Amino acid sequence: MVRRPRHRFGKAALCAIIDAVFRDLTQVQRLDLDPEIARHPLIELEDGRYCWYSGFYHQESFAQRVRYVFAEPERYENFDGPPFDKLRIGNFCQFASGCVFMLGGNHGHDAKAVTPYGFFSIFEGARNCIAPVGDTVVGHEVWIGYEALVMPGVRIGTGAIIGSRAVVSRDVAPFSIVVADNKVVRHRFDPLSRKLLWRIGWWTWPDERISEALPLLQGHDVRALAEFAGVTPEEVVGDPDPAEQASPDFSGA
Repeated sequence: MVRRPRHRFGKAALCAIIDAVFRDLTQVQRLDLDPEIARHPLIELEDGRYCWYSGFYHQESFAQRVRYVFAEPERYENFDGPPFDKLRIGNFCQFASGCVFMLGGNHGHDAKAVTPYGFFSIFEGARNCIAPVGDTVVGHEVWIGYEALVMPGVRIGTGAIIGSRAVVSRDVAPFSIVVADNKVVRHRFDPLSRKLLWRIGWWTWPDERISEALPLLQGHDVRALAEFAGVTPEEVVGDPDPAEQASPDFSGA
């Protein structure tokens, strides 16, 4: 985990940062260089490498799209209750304007109870409704579209694409394309190509190797990339298909 210095700034300073970042629709926010994310207690970057948020149309920073959490670390220091869920993000992810991550699973309303109403702040002895559901995990090389909504505790596998305004309330297998209400329309690549990519794990390569392989990474020939990486189809033919994993692995490598 990459740890960066924490910074303190007020609302006016934050607005100035947003204005500077999102001057027009071509401006993006690089998460691993962002001071607000560096100090945020509930957002963790796996390696802190090259994730982008394009927030011009909503004029909010990425951290502000993570709902029902406090941005100030001190708000959690003396909290007497269960730990809060976190948002964990891999490398090379892209987030379109308006996407939202709901960490509101901390509001553990029991739908099977006589009433799901939370009495804990009103009546003495009432059960605390804070009920973690688990971290929300975004793997490597994930693309999340415009105004997509990711619900608490979801794990989105490496290489997945989430369509505009999709609602994701279930785990997403690697290389899946999801639209609407958890609808998987198809998977990226054929099974052998997915196995090769999983074994290659280019999203963990050092920058120098990525630069060398850039024409292949931006091309359409997975087998050529595998040859560059020294991985043969024969080596992976017996591997499980990543797109059929029940619980997406975070590392994807």
